[in-house]
Amino acid sequence: MSLRPLLALAFALGALGGCFLSPNVPPSFRYNCKADSDCRVLTCRGDLVPIPDAEAAGLQLAEKCDDVLEADKSKFYEARQACLDGLCEYPCELMPTTCPAGKGYSLCFNGACATACGQDDERFPDPDATCSSPQHCVLFGDEIELDPIKNLFGGGSGGSGSQGQGQTGQFKVEDLLGTGVCGIRCDADDARPCAPGMYCGGAMCLPDCANPDATPCAEGSTCFPAPGSDFSVCLPTCDPAAEMPCDEGETCVPGINICLPTCLGEDATLCEDGQVCDETLGICIPEDIATGTDTDATTTDSETGTGTSG
Repeated sequence: MSLRPLLALAFALGALGGCFLSPNVPPSFRYNCKADSDCRVLTCRGDLVPIPDAEAAGLQLAEKCDDVLEADKSKFYEARQACLDGLCEYPCELMPTTCPAGKGYSLCFNGACATACGQDDERFPDPDATCSSPQHCVLFGDEIELDPIKNLFGGGSGGSGSQGQGQTGQFKVEDLLGTGVCGIRCDADDARPCAPGMYCGGAMCLPDCANPDATPCAEGSTCFPAPGSDFSVCLPTCDPAAEMPCDEGETCVPGINICLPTCLGEDATLCEDGQVCDETLGICIPEDIATGTDTDATTTDSETGTGTSG
């Protein structure tokens, strides 16, 4: 079963391999701030405009800057900063999809769009010099353990599995060694709490809403364990009786009331190896569940401890 929030949250590692291994232009500058009004919006033309000026001019958030006419690009913005930990940051919850495209923001790290660091030792022997204080360069394999990232891909703590040694495509998680992100550890003094459905796994917030230390799922969402993974994610609940309870290509699965990619219809998702399309549920399920060999996998929400959290 393809859970897009979980896979996107896996730091888009297939793409990030290239991002991290090709140097950004340091330093990763952040404006100091005391309030959101000290920060800026990034227009579709690429200009940084102070938030008070943007509001006075009536700038609007664009769904996609590429769709905005060239003459109107200064009237729309693609991202808005917020004052986080005394720095102007582009906030994010789980996925880097809300981060400015092509601006060096590689992933969502502990609630903020993060830039890469540590990969240009020749010009910048001190990785922290590329980050704005109080951020520092949080290194993979040093402060950020690689095993939990491998687990996100179903490879297990040892990195074995169908995707092989914690990799996607030709990229291996081990390739991140020596690189890092500019940010603040989630276990640092006065650090902001992790986003709903995540817990602090040392330096980094990790997805697993079933973890006892996780921030509860937001109202209107439920904790769902991803099949074949050690992680669970908060997904919006839906009403199967509603006329259009989910987006195109998704179905509201009866019983768990969650929108998941459907394997039926015009926008059908192809089932991965080891999965089959359940025509009753309309989603891909593991073959062992379909054949009834995995009795534990058919437990109810009350048995697994999942459910809606406020």
